[in-house]
Amino acid sequence: MNSQKQKSGIFYYVAFSFIVLLITSCATYYQKNQNLMEAAYKGDFDLAKKILADDAKWEKNAKNKLLFYLNKGTVLWMAGEYANSNIYFSKADLFVADYDKKATDAVLSVLVNAKFSTYGGENFEQILLHYYGALNYLALDQPDEALVEGKRMLEKMQRITDKYKSQNKYRRDAFAHNLIGLIYDLKGEYNDAFIAYKNAYEIYKEDYLKQFGTPMPEQLKKDLIRTAKRIGFYDEQSKFEKEFNLVAQNENRSKSDLLFFWNNGLGPVKGQNTINVMVIPYGDGWVQFVNPELGISIPFRTSDTQNKDLLDMKYIRLALPKYISRLPYFNSAQLVLNNTSYPFSLSENINAIAFKSLEDRMGRELAIGLTRVALKQLAVHQAQKSKNQQGLAAAALIYGALSEQADTRNWQLLPYSINYTRVKLDTGFQKVHFEAFAPDTSKNVKRDFEIKVAPGKTKVLTIQTINFLRYGNE
Repeated sequence: MNSQKQKSGIFYYVAFSFIVLLITSCATYYQKNQNLMEAAYKGDFDLAKKILADDAKWEKNAKNKLLFYLNKGTVLWMAGEYANSNIYFSKADLFVADYDKKATDAVLSVLVNAKFSTYGGENFEQILLHYYGALNYLALDQPDEALVEGKRMLEKMQRITDKYKSQNKYRRDAFAHNLIGLIYDLKGEYNDAFIAYKNAYEIYKEDYLKQFGTPMPEQLKKDLIRTAKRIGFYDEQSKFEKEFNLVAQNENRSKSDLLFFWNNGLGPVKGQNTINVMVIPYGDGWVQFVNPELGISIPFRTSDTQNKDLLDMKYIRLALPKYISRLPYFNSAQLVLNNTSYPFSLSENINAIAFKSLEDRMGRELAIGLTRVALKQLAVHQAQKSKNQQGLAAAALIYGALSEQADTRNWQLLPYSINYTRVKLDTGFQKVHFEAFAPDTSKNVKRDFEIKVAPGKTKVLTIQTINFLRYGNE
């Protein structure tokens, strides 16, 4: 008898040790990458590159390989190493293209947790990696390659829309069409630019304002009117002038253009939210998982034995991913040239898209998660009822606690929002002043750019302001 008690005591000591180790394993993906994020916050890209330097080490972790490619590509872009950056965004694109969720990943999602499966990227992450590819090619003065990246954004969006039969709120990307229009524009292909701008206009008007609170960019309105006039679509020009209360400006075609993108802040990180779901009998071997506060009511089919055991448990606990915003420090910005200021237009609210995208798939998350938790907690409950099975019950308890964690992985170096403006330039060397405005005006960011553009050509510049004000939900 004493021997049995001793064995039981040893087992529970080991079980307790496992639970202590569990505390560290529960860290979110963001917490596990704190060193990289701290380097990014400080603008220390040399340190960030050093953290990501050992490709072989990072690539060994196959389930997080995509995130390594995305993070390294972004860090190299921030450091101005555009060609090297595109090497990693190309790898990320190939990874997404080859990614086909295996049966083992599906089993892990149902029986254990999605965080143990291969990460294939959120829908908007798969699309926006091509935004960085386009920026890199534009910085390298390769507009044809940049245009391909823009078109890849649309191809990815279409596949996602087809997959979910257009039920998602995020089903069309206005910014992708706008970006394609901007690239056609700088290439001098104004008819194609107008078509792309008009597609963007329709999506901003029909989807973006309602779904993401993103109005049509002022710069897009001007570009629509300008390109309509340029290609002789005078009816369209007149229509948009009336709608936007704007008048087409006379163009001096000997002047040059500056197209300036401002990536503001950082997008949200993923955390974990836990909810309790009641188990209510439904009849004929069915139970209902119910959470009145969240409006959840999902049926679950069981065997007779499972039905009784589930009803004995009364409720189950479920871990779900949630986004946590990093609210940007700067709320507006401008370019100044020859004492004239040019405000930026919001073009893509990545933070809002992230929240809506997670909301779009939350039904699927709930269905898979509830099945997973029900099966695990049934194993715990049945083991606890068994005589002389203390060890099995404790093992089941540890397994259930260890595995019930939300998948908190995401691309954490994306900006909170993408903004842009267009400025007309004289030929020769020009100095352009950028200023981002903070709540504390003493902390405004100011930077001067000296550029030279050939007559009738477009120069593209980008700046990233990483600072964020605080964490918060939206």
